[in-house]
Amino acid sequence: MSMFQNKSALKQQFTAVTGCSSGEVTKWLEKSGWKLDVAIDAYLSNKTSSNTLRPDSKLVEIFESYKDNDGNGDVIGIDGTLRYLEDLGVDPDNSITLVLAYFLQSPSMGVFHRDTFLESWSRTNINTIDGMSQYLQNLYQTYKSDRDYFKKVYIFAFDFLMEVPGQRILSYDLAIDYWKLLFFERQEFEDCFTRLNQWFDFATNEYKRGFSKDTWQMFFLFLEDVIKKDPVNLSAYDEMAAWPSAIDEYIEYLRENDLVSF
Repeated sequence: MSMFQNKSALKQQFTAVTGCSSGEVTKWLEKSGWKLDVAIDAYLSNKTSSNTLRPDSKLVEIFESYKDNDGNGDVIGIDGTLRYLEDLGVDPDNSITLVLAYFLQSPSMGVFHRDTFLESWSRTNINTIDGMSQYLQNLYQTYKSDRDYFKKVYIFAFDFLMEVPGQRILSYDLAIDYWKLLFFERQEFEDCFTRLNQWFDFATNEYKRGFSKDTWQMFFLFLEDVIKKDPVNLSAYDEMAAWPSAIDEYIEYLRENDLVSF
């Protein structure tokens, strides 16, 4: 893809996500050095700071229609979330739900808070379910095509998956489920699928422990910097580097089972 074609694609994605007028698009992208996620964040932050966000009645009505009926008027719970996803035309088991959770800054699975729900949608000037559905689909395209935006969603996912307040370790079975959801649909990691499955086998049969936030984040770097660069030989692995112990144990597991030759 030429530089011109790439910039044209970035402009289209920026417009699709923000609804920004065409005359403003180039300005925001140039300010960010043509980094899509940075440009989008800057544009939305500017809109937030320059306008008092007062959600209109239609947006409030949408929140009210999904909120809990147990007296907590500030939360959409699991039942309301499932109805909301259904109305958006979203499969709860699809990774698009993580994109929505990241956009609305959901604190945990099946929960949306009034303040972040209204604030996030107010920034977009959208107050209909159809508009939300289209906006979410545009965000999902950005998630699938922009590595930096994908990484932000990936990092967000760890805290989002915590099941109780104060939890610091993610169970290995839940981690595996979401690694599969996050990585197996991405074309750039296709050559890594064998190593990823070996990682899952290691976690299930050998490691048998949960993963810390540091390991969750570092595994993304390990996938990009070691596995993706040389899936066969893992030649970029440096045993002197400061990888989490789980990753070093994984390498030993591969060696002991003759799954890597170095």
